[in-house]
Amino acid sequence: MLIKLLAAIAPVLYLLFYIYYKDKKAPEPTDQLLKAFRYGVLSAICVMVVMSPFGSSNHPVGFLQCMKVSFLEAGIPEEFFKWLFLYILIWRSPQFDEYIDGIVYAVFISMGFACLENVMYVLPGTMGTAVTRALLSVPAHFLFAVIMGYYFSMGKFHPENRSRYMTLSLVLPVIAHGLFDTFAFWMESLAEYTIYTAVFVTFIACDIWLWRRCTRLIRKSVLMSDEARAEAETLAFVQAQEAAEHLPAALPVDGRWADTPIAIFRVKEDEAEQADAAVTYKLLIECKDDAKIIINERDAFFAKEGTNYRLTLPAGEYTVRAVNLARYEQMTTQTVKLTQNRRITVAFSAWERIPAWTRTVIVGVVAIVLYRWFLGGGLF
Repeated sequence: MLIKLLAAIAPVLYLLFYIYYKDKKAPEPTDQLLKAFRYGVLSAICVMVVMSPFGSSNHPVGFLQCMKVSFLEAGIPEEFFKWLFLYILIWRSPQFDEYIDGIVYAVFISMGFACLENVMYVLPGTMGTAVTRALLSVPAHFLFAVIMGYYFSMGKFHPENRSRYMTLSLVLPVIAHGLFDTFAFWMESLAEYTIYTAVFVTFIACDIWLWRRCTRLIRKSVLMSDEARAEAETLAFVQAQEAAEHLPAALPVDGRWADTPIAIFRVKEDEAEQADAAVTYKLLIECKDDAKIIINERDAFFAKEGTNYRLTLPAGEYTVRAVNLARYEQMTTQTVKLTQNRRITVAFSAWERIPAWTRTVIVGVVAIVLYRWFLGGGLF
């Protein structure tokens, strides 16, 4: 049983490390990647819940029947839920800032899906099942994810063609997945050796072509990410030099300067004439976690855990957004109307305080319990 479990997980781990290495210049936070993996497990559970009332066709016969089963029972629901969880996870995340990120997160979600699926197939099967799925099924999920992530990133960073790219990010993986399963089911139903050989050779040739195509997409995404990063670093350096000439740092209440250079909120030049400089109030920000504090989407500073910050601001209404520096996908937003001195607290949820590996184990245990429940074996 243990050997089968390792055989089911090994190809998943290999492909995860492979795509993680491709993003070595600006790797994503580990806890965010583990969350993507958990989302992949959840997407597999969603597919089981949605498709369970319809049953499954284990042995379709004929090309058209194989295609129907492959698209309706696998390609469409599986790729849709993976795409949906990818969108929920990173579309608004500040961590989604490079072309390669879409591929990385899509692969981690897809590998979470493939891991649970592989365990479900391999444990009751044979080592032959494990080898076949390690060479074909799990890498196929990886390739579908590369296609999805590439066009997902293109949609994010090319808003002028967003509708087209976002459509392709869902439709192309569905087509690839559906055709892959169609040929796999069709070969199982063929009895004529000559026809089987022709279909098998076509299947392998298409698989090799897809590998080469996705490898080029990964290389292209890495190159585009490097170019965009170089441009952003140059622009940030120029802006930092300009800002350093005019902006002071925010001073913690205890009198110590923060380690990271930060900028206090300022009134824009075109608003300065209308602002009454004499009417100012203190805004005390109590930070329970390391966070980036963004005020009115314009100016920001980095706040240290356990430190209080006192800012002197003109009277008015301010939107204070805090981004968790430990887990970039989490943020809080508060609206403060300064007509007197105010105090606000920046803190994040208890779930996010649990170590990432622990949260992954919890999700895995819940997935196994739900799987046993679906099989009718009870919760424990």
